[in-house]
Amino acid sequence: MADEKVSYFNMINRAKAASCPVKDRFDFSLDLEEPLKIKNPNIENRIRNSCIMGKWDRIAVEIFNYNSYEEFIEFELNNTTFFGQILFKINDEMIKILNQVEKDLIDNQAPGYKAPLANSTLREKSGMHGWGMAIDFDVGMNPYVLNEKSEGELDKVLIGAYDNIAKLMLGKNESDLRKLKIGRTAFGNGSIGDVYDILREESDAMKRYFLLMNDNIALQEFIETEWAVKNPDTNPPDFAAIKAQMENDYRILGGKTDTGNVWRTETREDPPFAPNSMGGTGDPATGFLNLRKEFVEAMVNSGFAWGAIDISGEPGDIQHFDLRLQGVGARVYDLLLKYK
Repeated sequence: MADEKVSYFNMINRAKAASCPVKDRFDFSLDLEEPLKIKNPNIENRIRNSCIMGKWDRIAVEIFNYNSYEEFIEFELNNTTFFGQILFKINDEMIKILNQVEKDLIDNQAPGYKAPLANSTLREKSGMHGWGMAIDFDVGMNPYVLNEKSEGELDKVLIGAYDNIAKLMLGKNESDLRKLKIGRTAFGNGSIGDVYDILREESDAMKRYFLLMNDNIALQEFIETEWAVKNPDTNPPDFAAIKAQMENDYRILGGKTDTGNVWRTETREDPPFAPNSMGGTGDPATGFLNLRKEFVEAMVNSGFAWGAIDISGEPGDIQHFDLRLQGVGARVYDLLLKYK
């Protein structure tokens, strides 16, 4: 067996050197070790071809032993149900984990437990969704709040609105959404429960902030009582200025004005609650997190990464869960980063 394995790797390196010689020949061999456990008479040609393929075809060849990404989509993905919802075109590993999540929640919660609406599974050639290894829940109520790819200019404006909410409603110096890129360790003891609690606190504060925006009497009472208790040594904010700030923050986050217009940056990036982001259903007054804590914990404890905190460099996708942290999902994710 050892001699056979050596001969396979010699064949790999010959094919690699002949077609696309690079410095990471050994890493390339390791990437292919798993599919080579199954003897394949056409492997040398497939390895040679993978060097000139796009990344989606290469990953399909190297990890899943298919000839192309299209073949992977056709034969690898399956349908399942999750709390009575039909989910189409997902990877078998994700099916297994979702089944475990459903079992755990049924066993540990009240009878008739209902999961949030699953909105999205397969989106071809789109990150982990492209491999049937990601799922989004209740997207209209759980938007991408910050750090979305290519929206850096928008983030500079959004964070100001989040800061305003945290300062007025919670007495914080700034929003804890600023900490998302640090990771779980920036939240309490670093547990997913601690991350959830802090995000939920800010989401609930957002809901109340915009509720007060439309109730002058309640807003004035809040300033004179709750705000005054949290800020005993500070003069109360000007009512008209706070009201104007709230209305501006509502527009910045994507809320519709009385005219139906939606604020946009000069680069046309979509705010979290903009119509283009959620088909027109989003509203900052609903907050940004309605997933229940036990649901998020069950998903994460079963192996899912939570998009709110576990997407390196781009956390803030509240609706999103994927398998980048374990098993074949981790291998896929590594190659998505490796192959441009």
